[in-house]
Amino acid sequence: MEQYIYLFLGLFLSVLWIVIYTVKKDLRRKMLKSSLIGGFSGFIAEYWYLRDYWRPPTVLGNAVISIEDFLVGFVIIGVSMSLYNFVFRMDEIEFTPPRKKTFYMMFAVGFIAMVSLPPMGLNTMLVSPASFLCCSIFIIWQRPDLLKKAIFSGLLFLAVVFPIYIILFELIAPDYWNKYWLLPDTKLGVRCYGSIPWIEIIWYFTWGSFGGICYDFYSGTKAVPVKA
Repeated sequence: MEQYIYLFLGLFLSVLWIVIYTVKKDLRRKMLKSSLIGGFSGFIAEYWYLRDYWRPPTVLGNAVISIEDFLVGFVIIGVSMSLYNFVFRMDEIEFTPPRKKTFYMMFAVGFIAMVSLPPMGLNTMLVSPASFLCCSIFIIWQRPDLLKKAIFSGLLFLAVVFPIYIILFELIAPDYWNKYWLLPDTKLGVRCYGSIPWIEIIWYFTWGSFGGICYDFYSGTKAVPVKA
């Protein structure tokens, strides 16, 4: 069963992705485009996570880049960037000029951090949420109107993921993190609610915050209530 836990994570989130995609027709193009980017980014990111964070079993073998990486990356970015609009019934309108060049520069800085800092001794699972947080702060500095959306997007995404984690890692595979996590006896090995690592909670909140506002910053849009 443990071989399929990572796959189940992606499948659980896929259900929500499909619901949002079905209901929010105005978000479909954005979700598909962003999710495809997230899927292929999942392959790239997992290269670093496998080095110093975890070694999960997958359908293609243990501690290898697998189809789960694409699936989880695909649904995570699609859900995180659309969840706020879905829950609060928001549409998007043009608000400011797009900041595409600034976004690409910010992305490049984050990529450089992921490539350069882990070899210097900083764990990938510290570098990635720190990068998400710094990017979110920069975006909010440029677009203060996105502060509320960033906070609620992070909380909403965490509210979605946490029950899934309880099902997968407390009920189905309670010994999962003890077997496949590389940090149980380090300063990053603090757990919450049983066996779930706190660093996972931080990762999902920071990613949810960043994912919830990055497209608005990129495209210059703003969420507004759906007109009755």
